[in-house]
Amino acid sequence: MSKLNAALVLTLVSGLCCALPSPRAIAGSEAVGTAESRNAPEVSLPITRITLYRSGVASFERSGTVSGDATLNLRFDNAQVNDVLKSLVAADLSGNGTIRGVSYASNAPLARRLAAFGINLGDDPSMGTLLGRLRGAEVKIATANGTVTGTILGSEMREEASGNARKTIQVPFLNIVGKSGIHSVNLFEARTIELTDPELQSELTKALAAIAQQRREQSRSLDVSFTGKGDRKVALMYTHESPVWKASYRVLLGDDAKTRLSGWAIIENTTDEDWTDVQLSLVSGRPVSFTMDLQEPLFAYRPSVAVPSVGGMLPRLYEEEVDRLASAGSKDEKKVAGRQLSAAAAKSKSGDARNYGFADAPAAPAVDAAATGWAQLSSESMADSMASGASGTVTGEVFHYDVSTPTTIARQSSAMIPIVGADVKARRVSILSPGPSNQTRYPMRGMELTNSTDLQLLPGPVAVYDSGVYAGDSMIEQIGPGDSRLISYATDLEVPATTDESATSDIKRLRIVRGSFELRTNATQTTTYKLRNKDEKASRTVILEQMRLGGYKLANPSKPTSETGSLYRFEVELKPGESKEFKVVQETAGTSTLALNSYDDRSIVAWQQEGKASPQVLEAFREVAKRQSAIKSLERRIADLDAEWKRTSDDQNRTRENMRTIDRNSDLYARYMKKLGEQETQGEQIGAENIQSKEKLRSMQDDLAKYISELNVE
Repeated sequence: MSKLNAALVLTLVSGLCCALPSPRAIAGSEAVGTAESRNAPEVSLPITRITLYRSGVASFERSGTVSGDATLNLRFDNAQVNDVLKSLVAADLSGNGTIRGVSYASNAPLARRLAAFGINLGDDPSMGTLLGRLRGAEVKIATANGTVTGTILGSEMREEASGNARKTIQVPFLNIVGKSGIHSVNLFEARTIELTDPELQSELTKALAAIAQQRREQSRSLDVSFTGKGDRKVALMYTHESPVWKASYRVLLGDDAKTRLSGWAIIENTTDEDWTDVQLSLVSGRPVSFTMDLQEPLFAYRPSVAVPSVGGMLPRLYEEEVDRLASAGSKDEKKVAGRQLSAAAAKSKSGDARNYGFADAPAAPAVDAAATGWAQLSSESMADSMASGASGTVTGEVFHYDVSTPTTIARQSSAMIPIVGADVKARRVSILSPGPSNQTRYPMRGMELTNSTDLQLLPGPVAVYDSGVYAGDSMIEQIGPGDSRLISYATDLEVPATTDESATSDIKRLRIVRGSFELRTNATQTTTYKLRNKDEKASRTVILEQMRLGGYKLANPSKPTSETGSLYRFEVELKPGESKEFKVVQETAGTSTLALNSYDDRSIVAWQQEGKASPQVLEAFREVAKRQSAIKSLERRIADLDAEWKRTSDDQNRTRENMRTIDRNSDLYARYMKKLGEQETQGEQIGAENIQSKEKLRSMQDDLAKYISELNVE
């Protein structure tokens, strides 16, 4: 630490010790009520009711009696204050008083609060910068050469040689005006720097205290002022962020037909206040909830307008006119978007083993239930030991669990509260969900659970006990009264299963529509299940889950046992040691259009013999093929004529070239003349035939196109 910094620390510490203001003075005045309300005695209103939501908020109700003018002081974490300011409702239930208002300390940004002091420390200035801002203030600086007292003129940085003459460093100097003139003090050599103005020293002390207080402030207080006469009943209600309450269940399977279901609510009190004998409600709905910063002052941007002045005349430039009015929005205004808070809960599809994370692992070691004392555990004994601790009501679109007895949870503590305790219907099943083909798989051991209570069962984990022995874990989605769900809790290694997938497509009918083949096809998807019950003592009810193919209909069996939006479910009963094969067939009918030349005569004849195409279709196909064959023959003839005409033309050109170098009176020249005439006659004949053939071709093509376009044969 440099001498300068050490001196500054000593000076600041001495100032803080003698002039540190109270936290309330630092935060700003407490504001809003009359002198009577600020001087009113403080009262305490206990929490009487709490409603917890699965959207991450909780509603708190306080009620009690006040006498005359009174003030209720409430403390909240900083993160909770905005929610309270958004939701607080206060009422004087007697009608003989009023709510004066709610006051709380300003939460202006630290930089803005620091800027209000005589010394601005908001940007963490260096020593030279800080002293430069005190220009005009009187200071006393002690150095090794003595003490200098004077008024600050300004600060500057100078380059001076360091120990190595080749290098220079920046050295801060403070220029002060004293009685003997202007002095430049090397701040690196200053031992202490003292502000002689007590008010300025006090401002520095307060600014430093504000910085320290900002770090310590973890909670805020709100004062609710009541005014009136006599004893009165008052109440408050507000919401703020709270942990999502969770539900967990236990299912006790027995040898009898009865199955016991118990449900528990897991609740956390993360506040700094004990919940003592409060009425607790647990709500399944998710009301819209968002956060908005209401406690921080918001300052609107105002444009800066220059002071009117008369300047010299300048040449005027005329630009293209654009929008004249600039955006008048708030420059520094924060845009707050509502953000719906929702409890993030991973949902799993009923019966899908992949959604539960079970692996094909060996069964757990056997546990002697009698040795543990759980052998005597039955649905009756469980019912006697734990009854439902809550009643259910429906309000609007949400379901309430109202805990029947007052609840006490210490601050920063959690609790489990029984909310469900009833006998329900459960049927043991094994569930085989869709999976890879041609390999051995195992279904999941599970149950079909029917909610035979009057309560909504909310999503949560389920621990399953079978005859007093832990059998596995599962999950449930929300189950309404009377609804049933499949849940699985272990791998059933006694029932190996394989699946085989096969697909076929067959033409059902062939016809001609507007010159094209229209094929009516039937596609079939067959899934074959092979199941074996290796258990020689117990039967199995296996539920097969088959994916529903889009556009397909179930052909075999004619109806499923049940179905969902994406699955068919079929039940297969397996006796001890029995093996079975079960097929599921899904079909779809389709129509496709192909050109007439997509198939050959042999294929059409075969389909006609199989009854998939009529004789008229075959006759029409052959007529089209006949015409197309004639057109192709003519096209080949035209191609031959074109080639023959080209050869004749080439021969004429060679003859003419040869005649140029031969004597016109020679016999050879006469022979070439005769040959040239013959070639000319031949070319004319070829050209005439070519023209006629092309005209005929166009006519045949037009006739065929018309014939095909009008061709409709069943």
